[in-house]
Amino acid sequence: MRAWGLEQIRNTPIYTVLHPTLKKLDWPQDWPSLADYQRLLDGLPQPVVTASGKPLHVVAQATEKPLDWQHGYEPRIYLHGELQTRLESWHDCFNWLTWITLPLSKAALNARQYALLEARQMMGEAAGPRSAKQDTLTQFDESGVIVLSAELELTQLLRDFRWKSLFWEQRDEVRTNMRCFLFGHGLMERALNPYRGLTGKGIVLPVTKEFLDRPLADQLMQVDQMLAQRITDTSQFLSPLDLAPVPILGFPGFTADNERAEYYEDERYFRPGRSLRVK
Repeated sequence: MRAWGLEQIRNTPIYTVLHPTLKKLDWPQDWPSLADYQRLLDGLPQPVVTASGKPLHVVAQATEKPLDWQHGYEPRIYLHGELQTRLESWHDCFNWLTWITLPLSKAALNARQYALLEARQMMGEAAGPRSAKQDTLTQFDESGVIVLSAELELTQLLRDFRWKSLFWEQRDEVRTNMRCFLFGHGLMERALNPYRGLTGKGIVLPVTKEFLDRPLADQLMQVDQMLAQRITDTSQFLSPLDLAPVPILGFPGFTADNERAEYYEDERYFRPGRSLRVK
């Protein structure tokens, strides 16, 4: 496990999505305690709430199997606002940070997961394997990526798996007219020690060029609203095939290794693939 320290996260483009949040929090010098997490939550200008209206608060990770489905991880968030958090865990720290950074989206994701669990209970399917919808939402929660694109041509290159054309031949255009924001807290944890193969499960949000000129905090507020609307739409996130594989280390600035054209010729990472049905 990587030791506690926020300097790499504060100064690394791959964590740009978290930078405004990190700047406004008075972090402890060592790993946060549960009380530290709660203190930081309580000090926010606006409370973080679930879709059911419950204020989010940090509790210890359960050590025993839940008594029933309503005591599971997602239901406890939805019904009581209880975010189970382990100490000295980057995975859980990033989850907590994402709740603060994109609260509407995390709340929408939790609400959909809760609704699916409740429906399975009513249908007597609770003991069966997770549905495709549940898998899709879980994959996005753990490994999600938000790609903003102000150019249809760039979006199409991503959908067509034309990675070298996108990230190298259109490199200046990508820098100007695309953004990649990590959403999945599992992906954020893996990015602490980036490796060739690091891939997210993404969606593309079309934006204008003017949007990308706004301050980052303003962009994220709008992105949170757009993403939450898409997650709430029950015609979206139906299958893992709805998520675009995004080799995130292809984005300029995310690794020094991609400053040469040959980097994008490694098809073990930049794989050709199917035409995406991602909207």
